[in-house]
Amino acid sequence: MRSSLGRRIVRGRVAPVIRGHEGSALIEFSLVALAFFALMFAIFDFGRLFYIQFALHSAVREATRFTVTGNVLPDPNNPGQFLSRVDSIVSTLQRAVPGLDVAPGNVTVQGPDGAGDAGGPGDVVTISVDFDIELLTPMIKPLFPDGVHHYSVSLMSQNEPFDV
Repeated sequence: MRSSLGRRIVRGRVAPVIRGHEGSALIEFSLVALAFFALMFAIFDFGRLFYIQFALHSAVREATRFTVTGNVLPDPNNPGQFLSRVDSIVSTLQRAVPGLDVAPGNVTVQGPDGAGDAGGPGDVVTISVDFDIELLTPMIKPLFPDGVHHYSVSLMSQNEPFDV
């Protein structure tokens, strides 16, 4: 028996008539899944941003520790020879950032004589690295110019007394 309100009377109770709702679960799932995956990718993008920021700070700190000692690294291409101090610093920085490809041109070592100078004993040296990362999430990309976030990390230190 049916009532006038589109409800069916079943054993003395009024129950709504369910017709044409077979696809509603699929539509609800697609809306919820879209929001869920957008949130997951946004979390992933911001996690990448924080990881890269941390990794670059750590790498510059490692390169600065290496710089103040005045040490140089062996040249991997020429056994028995050594890299220049600036190349040794850049190599140290690159090895300290696993998973990131920091180009040597993005690393600046600046001493008292300008860029490309690692300074001598007691000199103040600044190490800087610039790195751009493209964001992946379409909803987050518009928040950054051209969908790219630019990192610039610098650290200044004074060289220890070392033998030249």
